[in-house]
Formats: sequence, structure tokens, C-alpha cells
Amino acid sequence: MRKKLIIVTMIVLGALFLSACAGGAVRGTSWPGLAADGQTAYLADGSFIYAVDLSNGTELWRYPGTRNGKLTFYATPAITPDGLVIVGSAGTDHSLIALNPADINPETKAPVEAWKFTGGGDHWVAAPLILNNKLFAVNSDGNLYVLDLQDGKSIKEATVVKLKGRLWAQPTTDGERVYVTSLDHSVFAVNADTYDIVWHEDLGGAVPGSAVLGADGMLYVGSLASKLERFDSATGKHQSVLDAENWVWSTPAMDGDTLYFGDVAGNFYSFNTATGKSNWKQAPIPNCVENRRAHDGRALGQVLHQRQHFGRQIDASQIRILAYIAHDVGQLKRHAALFGQGQRAARIEPEDMDDGQPHYRRHLVAVAV
Repeated sequence: MRKKLIIVTMIVLGALFLSACAGGAVRGTSWPGLAADGQTAYLADGSFIYAVDLSNGTELWRYPGTRNGKLTFYATPAITPDGLVIVGSAGTDHSLIALNPADINPETKAPVEAWKFTGGGDHWVAAPLILNNKLFAVNSDGNLYVLDLQDGKSIKEATVVKLKGRLWAQPTTDGERVYVTSLDHSVFAVNADTYDIVWHEDLGGAVPGSAVLGADGMLYVGSLASKLERFDSATGKHQSVLDAENWVWSTPAMDGDTLYFGDVAGNFYSFNTATGKSNWKQAPIPNCVENRRAHDGRALGQVLHQRQHFGRQIDASQIRILAYIAHDVGQLKRHAALFGQGQRAARIEPEDMDDGQPHYRRHLVAVAV
């Protein structure tokens, strides 16, 4: 539990301090991707990648040094074993870029590009997967790109594995196969060495989240077919193990034999992978927890957020999950939920922007179970 609280604290502090570094409310047009290596948090947020020192909350650098209208970032950065930070652009420039935080350009104050890959055909939405000195990166053009991280090239080439549909979720691996989900209802298994497609299954609904490997060796996938599916990771044979009330948008979270996930109606589920049965389902709590969607009806993240307070005292040992969600309703607004031993969980809001425009909402949520 201590480890979980440390991680949560790092995320909360990173969000709060980054807003402070920018001199007020930070404006953006996308929901951000956040990664950390223990000392530094890396936030992909709109026109920039920010590096924040977790020990004191100061901004270390931002990339690029000056705004580039062709670059937009929201895919979660990937951190290589040798410290490079890999980010993909969702702008009109579809580059995948490796930044070297140890080499800062004295003129731009931004990290130097260690290498770049320009072969992607569309937006980079998902974080890439690093496996055995290879980078497995999925693109919205429906392809999986495999890059050699040790070839020493500054302009990378890639092996292209043609899949299909828009690929928005980070690949998952068991070391032998790489599993990729798609908005065209598909789940793919790709051999990690030969890049051959081992199996391909249709779930009958888009899959915007990643697959998750259970302690039982099975693969679990939620989809917009409102089901949780269990796969034999070797053969692709699968069956529905739980019917949700609504779309399962995000990636389930695994803790031992317990799988947690939510649906876009605000229901929260706990599933036991060892017994194959549901532990419990928590329905939305009136006046305390609510679910929202974007104005176009498109759900954009985890399904629970805190409106005021949880309405009761919460012991820190009860807090199990932190959900980071966003709603695409205009410009940026940041929210954070802070909690502690014997304290009431509360939301802290920065001063509203008085610009007459709707705001882009982001929430950090502690869910007590």
C-alpha cells in the first residue's frame, strides 16, 4: 500500500506543480500522457513534453524549446533502460521522437533528439512498448511498427506489421507474443520475434483500451461491446466472463487475482480471475460520484470522478485505485484529488479562467473500496 500511495502522490504533485510552473492554468486541446522514472515525471500535453523534478516540483525542461504548430503530444511517453524518452506526435508531423534528457541544447533549453522515426502514417495515440531492445509502436494508421533500439541510427527504419483499424492502446506482452487491440473490434497476437500474426479475433465492439495479462496466464480485454472477455493467450480462443452495464472504455487494472475496471455509465467492477466470478459491482453514488461524457457523446476515460467529497472519512488504507480522466469540452482546467490518513478526500481546483469559454476538465480520483 505504501508503494501505491507514493505513486499516487507523485502523480498528484506532478500535476499540481506543473500548473504552477506554467504561471497559472495551463491551456491544452488534448488529454495528457504521464510517465515517471522515479526522479522525473514526463508529461505529454498539447504542444510540449514537460519534464518535472519530483523532488521539488520544478520544471526541468520542455520540448520543443519553442512551439511547433506541426507537433501535438498526448501519447504517454516511453522511457528506455538507457534513459531516452520516446514520444509520438499526434499533429500534422507524425514523427516518433527519442529525446535524451542527459543532453540539453544550451540555446533551446530542450533535450537533443537522439533519433527520429518519420514512417508513421497517422497520429501516435498510444505509448509504445519496449521489449528486448525493440520498440513496438502502434499508430492510428492501423500498423504496428517495430524499431531496433540498438542500431545506432539517428533516422530510424521499422519493420511494418500490417494490422487494421485505429490503434489507440499500448501493446501488451508476455515476452513471447505482443497483443494489440483495435477500434475495428479486433485483438491481435503478434510473434515478438518473427512479427507474424499468431491469431486475430473480433469482439463485436471497438477496443480502445489495452489487453491485460492475468496471474492465470490468460488475457483479459474490455470493449465497447460492454463485455469483459478472457482469452487463451496462445490460441486466441475466448469467451465473455462478465457483462458490463455499458461500454468498457479503459484498460482494466490487475492486482494479483483481482481485476478492476469501470464502464462509461459509472459502474465499477471487481472480478476474480482465479474463480472466474465477479467479486462485486459498485453502482454510481448519487450526489457523490458521477459519470460524464464529451459533448459529442464520446466517453474519453475512466468512468468515476469526484464532484465534491466522498461524504465520509476515508482511511488511506482504504484507497485502492487512482483514476485519471478527461472530458473534451473545450479548453483546459485541472483538478486534483488529495487524500491522507484520517482526512476527507477533497478536490482542489485552480482559479477558473475567466475567458467565457468552456473548459477542458481533468480529474485525479481516489476510489475507496
